Amino acid sequence: MVPDITTEPEDPANASLDWLASLLQTSDTLFPSGGYAHSYGLEELVAMGRITDAGDLERFLREDMLPALERLELPYLRLCHEAALRKDLDGLFALDEEIGAWKLTREVREASVSQGRQLLRMLDQVFEDDFARSFAREAGERKASCHQITVWAVLRATQGTPMESTLIAWTYQSVSTFCSASIKLLRLGEVACQRIIRSCMEPNGLRQLVCRSREIERDDAGWFNPLFEIASARHETAYSRLFIS
Repeated sequence: MVPDITTEPEDPANASLDWLASLLQTSDTLFPSGGYAHSYGLEELVAMGRITDAGDLERFLREDMLPALERLELPYLRLCHEAALRKDLDGLFALDEEIGAWKLTREVREASVSQGRQLLRMLDQVFEDDFARSFAREAGERKASCHQITVWAVLRATQGTPMESTLIAWTYQSVSTFCSASIKLLRLGEVACQRIIRSCMEPNGLRQLVCRSREIERDDAGWFNPLFEIASARHETAYSRLFIS
């Protein structure tokens, strides 16, 4: 039975949907998060012949990427969001270290940190949130990595984004990043990409994915798929490439 995820109590900020404008702004391609420069291993998967067309890409996303989100990224995003709501800096930095430990290749770690720090700068320059500034100041003192998941959770929590919306938005961004890169790597058309995104974001399947991720406790969070790691490791030494990772 799928747990009910529609019963979260709403505070006045959520009820007024003030958080929605920020969520849309930071999810837009105009927002300078740096995601456009990364393929997260897709470039090398194409070079290896593992992904050659739209069907291959959709299978990869559904069978490899979405399970990784369910078991690893979404649980850690939830934990970081909860810590940010408590304004628990120690908890956030402990989770940030764990997130980094799960990123086994240098390229993936550096991509996550680069985008996290860019988002943190934008938090200071655009949104001007006091807790985000405290987090950034403490991160500098601790020389913390500030992975993208951690900073994204801080942003969403400080702006009152409900948990379910936070997890869905992260899932959408992850899927769309691969599809965006595929336009250059596979020369897929925009319609084909939107069909793949729709397939991966099909409401009932997405709801179950989010529900399952919320049942995963911290000690059980984690996912290992050697396909990701091999592709990222090979990409670092590729003779030529279009993307940073």
